[in-house]
Amino acid sequence: MKEMRAPIPHPFARLWYRYKLLVERETRSMTKSVGDITYWRDRLFTSFITYLIPTCFIALVPCLVISFENGYFFIGIFDIVVLCSIVLIALNKKLSLLFRKLFVVSTLYSLAVILLVNLSLTGPGTIYLLAVSVLATVFLPKQYAYASVVVNLLICCGCAFVIEFDFFHSPLAKDYPLGVWVAISSNLIFLSWMLVLLISNAIEGLKQTIIKEFQLRKELQIEVAEKAQYGKELKESETQYKSLFFLNPAPMWVLDIETLKLLQVNDAAIKSYGYTKEEFLSLTIMDIKMEEDRDELQKDIETAIATDAPLTVITQHRRKNKEQFHVEVILNAILFKGKEATLVIARDISQQVDYVKTIQDKNDKLREIAFIQSHLVRAPLAKILGLVDLITIGIDEKADPELLHCLDQSAKELDEIIRSISKKTESIM
Repeated sequence: MKEMRAPIPHPFARLWYRYKLLVERETRSMTKSVGDITYWRDRLFTSFITYLIPTCFIALVPCLVISFENGYFFIGIFDIVVLCSIVLIALNKKLSLLFRKLFVVSTLYSLAVILLVNLSLTGPGTIYLLAVSVLATVFLPKQYAYASVVVNLLICCGCAFVIEFDFFHSPLAKDYPLGVWVAISSNLIFLSWMLVLLISNAIEGLKQTIIKEFQLRKELQIEVAEKAQYGKELKESETQYKSLFFLNPAPMWVLDIETLKLLQVNDAAIKSYGYTKEEFLSLTIMDIKMEEDRDELQKDIETAIATDAPLTVITQHRRKNKEQFHVEVILNAILFKGKEATLVIARDISQQVDYVKTIQDKNDKLREIAFIQSHLVRAPLAKILGLVDLITIGIDEKADPELLHCLDQSAKELDEIIRSISKKTESIM
């Protein structure tokens, strides 16, 4: 497959790109937040300087030619000085951005005044006055924008004095009477005011829109981050749940409280009860419980749901091979796939039950031994003691055969009882 290569940019395009980067670097806004209108004012100033430098020659070259041809050397030189000073100051990072903006506006004002005084209304002076008001409104804070209207008024008043007193022998005094100039300048002030007012209102509305959009974007980012975090925690929780459920050594399953069907089962339950997973999920809880426990089970489930707390009960289950065994069951109400269900944990306690039963059997035998010792042993022993006393009393006489027979019988009974006690003791040990 033929490798696709990016088109090689034109040398002029590369030069323009580098030039734009240079201007942006030198006039970069110190305001980082795009939600601040100051950031956009600074961006507009950067764009203005970017396009001013290459396009100003459209006006500068004809102006220089005409100025030098008609003997207006001062205007031509002043135009060059204005351009050079704007470029040098606007691209000087050592100066504050506000100062550079004010310098550009002030320099353009001075150019407008020179053009008005020297060329009258035939020059672009009045156009520059209106343009500078617009630029001041766009670049600078609101108070500077309205100040530009005042500056225009002062300039127009200054031109009126030039006309009235014929200062500098300006063409204004020759071409226009004072009344005509007042009419022209009043329209200029009116237009300046309207432009500043409309643009300021538009920028204020844009500012509010930007702030709202920025806040909404910020809230959206926070919400997205929270949802991402929630999703991450949910995924971790789900992973932990699966690990706790499927890898738990205790048999566990999820029970449908309405149908009593098994909805989910872990490996420990499969191993303990002998069913496959498919077989387990086709069963109801009654397939592994005693039929007589159905009503009791229903009550336990209702209790677990009502109390919203784990409920522990002791009952009996049966395996696939019908073997019955005792279990300790913990019931806990949960939501499973949007349905109310019960999480069941079953712990085989057959060994504990057998151990308790063994202890009870031993206790029963010990009680039987105690009974034998306190009742059965004492009877033949009392007889022997009584016979011994009789023999002792009649020691000089011939022994009574019947008395000897009773003594022998009592000794044998005592021996039999002792043997019985010994056997019972051995069975407990």
